[in-house]
Amino acid sequence: MRKQVYSASITPLMADGGLDVEGLNKIFDRNIRHGIDGIFILGSMGEWSQFPDDFRDRLISESVKAVAGRTELLVGITAKTLAGAMGNMKRASEAAFDSYVFMLPPAAEAGDPVKAVCDVLDAADRPVYYYHCPPNNGVNLSLVQFEAILSHPNLKGIKNSASNMWLRRELILMKRDRGLAPILLEGQEWAADEALLVGYDGMLCGMGALGSKLMVGIARAVDAGDVAEAVRLQNRFIRLFHGVYGIGLETVWVGQKYALKCLGLCASELTLVQKMETLTETRKREIEACVEEFRGDLD
Repeated sequence: MRKQVYSASITPLMADGGLDVEGLNKIFDRNIRHGIDGIFILGSMGEWSQFPDDFRDRLISESVKAVAGRTELLVGITAKTLAGAMGNMKRASEAAFDSYVFMLPPAAEAGDPVKAVCDVLDAADRPVYYYHCPPNNGVNLSLVQFEAILSHPNLKGIKNSASNMWLRRELILMKRDRGLAPILLEGQEWAADEALLVGYDGMLCGMGALGSKLMVGIARAVDAGDVAEAVRLQNRFIRLFHGVYGIGLETVWVGQKYALKCLGLCASELTLVQKMETLTETRKREIEACVEEFRGDLD
């Protein structure tokens, strides 16, 4: 099976906080030109928690128009409560995209995690990806719980951002041994080559808006059995990651948006989930130098 590559996209904003529609189109067109298999909006990198319903509605509508059926479009429905996620799903269901992506709310709000995920899967009118990210919501699942979720017919895949090598291998074995259909996607940029080489079906990473060409390159190298090339590109990807995000991840959202702005792909570096003052003049110069160094890997 050909390895799949998905971008967990940023949400491009104008300096006044409005949606940068031109930037959205430029970013998606570039991702699709690079050979991406799908684009995920309103995830963690897309700042899902920051936008009111009317903004979400417009973002989904404009994304549907921008993608125009050329690649899979995934829409995040995560909310601070399960009821909020159900509401997001119902509201989004009027739009013509491919799949939902759902992450459980924090443990205190989720209750029984298997029941919560299955409730969403039962209610969904189209396929769902489960976004597993314990660093974000504090919810860890046992292998028995994973098997119950993976056995649901409406689950299309799992985005695993747990940074847990043990869990990665256990899910691969479980899928093979039980004949389970959902795809397994690596969510951590620095582990993409390892995950694909040992049996993951693909990757779904938050640097996809900027680094889609490198991500597709890693996947195609794995498809070709060229381990050395996959590792070489992975190391380039990690260096790009450090250059844009900072070694201490101090400029994750604002850094990627600034890099995209440097490439002429969006109007503003404005981000709502990170303090703008983290983008110091020193960091700007470092990101500008990184973009120049990796320009051949970016376009």
